[in-house]
Amino acid sequence: MSNKGLNLEQLRDMRAKVFAPMVQQLEIDPVEIIDNGARFTIPAGEFVMRTGDIVCGQAIAAIADTVGVMTLFAHNEEQRIMTTVDMTTHFMRPLAKGIMEAEAIILSNGRRMANVRIEIRQQGSEKLAGSTTCAYVYV
Repeated sequence: MSNKGLNLEQLRDMRAKVFAPMVQQLEIDPVEIIDNGARFTIPAGEFVMRTGDIVCGQAIAAIADTVGVMTLFAHNEEQRIMTTVDMTTHFMRPLAKGIMEAEAIILSNGRRMANVRIEIRQQGSEKLAGSTTCAYVYV
C-alpha cells in the first residue's frame, strides 16, 4: 500500500481544521507515514490524566479512533468522508505522564469500508499499553 494521500504537514493541518476542539487538545502529532499505516506521538499531560496519574481510558480510545482516521487520510487518494462504525479497545497496562506512541496499520481499505489496528505504548517501551481495532464506513 503506498502513500497517495496527505503528507505529514497536511495531516497536521487537517487535525487543526477538521477535528472537534476536544480532539485537537489531545495534540496527536503524525511523525511518519509507513507503507501500510502511520506513526504518531501524543503528550500525556494533565488534560488526559485521571486519578492515580495514569491516562484515562476515554482519552486512549479517542486517540486510537483519531489516529485511525488520520492514517486513512494519509493513504487515500481522495479525502473521503468516513465515520466509525465499530471499535474494540483492549487495555493492557497503564500509561503514565510523558509521551505516548501510536502505530496504526491498515488491515483493509475498500470502496465502502476500512479497518485499522492501532497499538499504543509509552514512548520507548516495547510493552503494549492498548490495542484498538476500528472499522470505518465511507459515507
